[in-house]
Amino acid sequence: MANIRTLTWYFYKPIYIINLIFTLICLLDIFKIGFWFIGYTIFIKAIGYMATIAYKNYFANKTYMYFRNAGYSITRMYVYAFAFDFFSYLTATILLILTLHGFAHIKS
Repeated sequence: MANIRTLTWYFYKPIYIINLIFTLICLLDIFKIGFWFIGYTIFIKAIGYMATIAYKNYFANKTYMYFRNAGYSITRMYVYAFAFDFFSYLTATILLILTLHGFAHIKS
């Protein structure tokens, strides 16, 4: 299990900034527009995942053999990386909602 964590981190590290930018865009949109925009942010995250796949296939496709030699398919590595990113996005969204909800009740 420790091996898959290390491999997932090595796979996720080059695309971390791209995913972080899309996450921050989504959180900023939720902050500015409101809670009803949460459904649309999932679409924005999907666009971010497509951009990540395009970036990874264009710039780092020669590193795929490292993960294949370790016995993991590239699809599985993408699923692990995107699952980690999506759960971190959900955690950040929940924290933002709780914070904004708390500030709304403190003000009134």
